[in-house]
Amino acid sequence: MSFSGVRGLDDQTTPAVLNIFGDLVSIKVAGTETGDQYTVISGQTPPLGGPPLHVHLSDSETFYVVEGTFLFELDGVIHHANTGDVVHIQPGVKHLYQNIGTEPGKLLLVVAPAGLDEFFIELDALLRAHAEPPMPEIAGLHARFKMELLGPPMIAR
Repeated sequence: MSFSGVRGLDDQTTPAVLNIFGDLVSIKVAGTETGDQYTVISGQTPPLGGPPLHVHLSDSETFYVVEGTFLFELDGVIHHANTGDVVHIQPGVKHLYQNIGTEPGKLLLVVAPAGLDEFFIELDALLRAHAEPPMPEIAGLHARFKMELLGPPMIAR
């Protein structure tokens, strides 16, 4: 099913907001709506929040900072990104980010090709099903979606 038209601010393709280790994630345009060419995701990251160090082996990510101040680490190099900035990450670049503001930060993410949307849906379900994150299963999920976990989030370093 393809998507043409307008979705409102609070509209999403997932039935609920996904909780990915404290980041609140909404799928705005699913890969199934774009012929798996890309997906559009919005996220809200709490202060000091952000993903672990990881790499995407076959997809690129483009982040637009809607609101807030973030640090992005790309292949070991730290970059500051503020409201209005764009961060583009090619496949194979080891990366992570952290909201360094005192309020939740907001990101808009375009991923090509699609697939990260399905990954987030499955990861949310996996995290909800366990009291503690099942890291071996999470690593397996990453591998299935052509990603690798490489280290902890910035806050744990």
